[in-house]
Amino acid sequence: MGSGICSLIILISHKNHKEDKDKIIKDDFLSIASHQLRTPLTSIKGYLSMLLEGDAGEVNDLQKRFLMEAFNSSERMVRIIGDFLGVSRVQSGKFELQKEEGDLAKIIDEELIVLQEIAKTRNIKIKFNKKHKKIIFSADFSKLRQVIMNMIDNAIFYSEKDSEITIEVGEDKKYAYFKVTDSGIGVPATQQGKLFTKFYRGSNAQKKRPDGTGVGLYLSKKIIDEHNGEIIFYSQEGKGSTFGFKIKK
Repeated sequence: MGSGICSLIILISHKNHKEDKDKIIKDDFLSIASHQLRTPLTSIKGYLSMLLEGDAGEVNDLQKRFLMEAFNSSERMVRIIGDFLGVSRVQSGKFELQKEEGDLAKIIDEELIVLQEIAKTRNIKIKFNKKHKKIIFSADFSKLRQVIMNMIDNAIFYSEKDSEITIEVGEDKKYAYFKVTDSGIGVPATQQGKLFTKFYRGSNAQKKRPDGTGVGLYLSKKIIDEHNGEIIFYSQEGKGSTFGFKIKK
């Protein structure tokens, strides 16, 4: 083998090693930064909740509105950090499901307590169509909760004010399912194939919500794939979207 070829192989090897090392450093930084940010944000969220509940004295309507905006923003930051932690675990090969028996309908009820308040700030009505009172099966409900929060949050922020969002949850003999439908901006047909890839955002979504991260749907698909489930998605630009999932019980 010639010295030129040997040199080229060594250079490629060094380059690949450097790229692997840089990736590890980035993944470690993402994980550490996310963990460090979560603790103070959780504390901020807790104190804001106490203020809203009147633990430090009565608050008037204007003060309550400002506090609610701050609470909703902190809630969203906690979710974003959770998404980045999830992506970090995927990249480092530490993404694992922790399955236990739970009730899908119940966790949606719980998440809607916060999401209804966020929707109210945009004059958006949420209609919850619960086909069954209880939908019990084995899954990683902590991760499914992330998926549900992401999809409903997107429906709220990509919808116009004074509109309605419909959430549906149900089951049949084989599957449990969840879906949320809005009449918002939708996804351009030419961009739908890339929507669940990491850091990708539709062109109209970038204009509507410049602060989006592009990791929520990527992580959602990963979570549903790990459950051997299927993503539910259909959309028409300018008319709205339906997002959701179905999982074998």
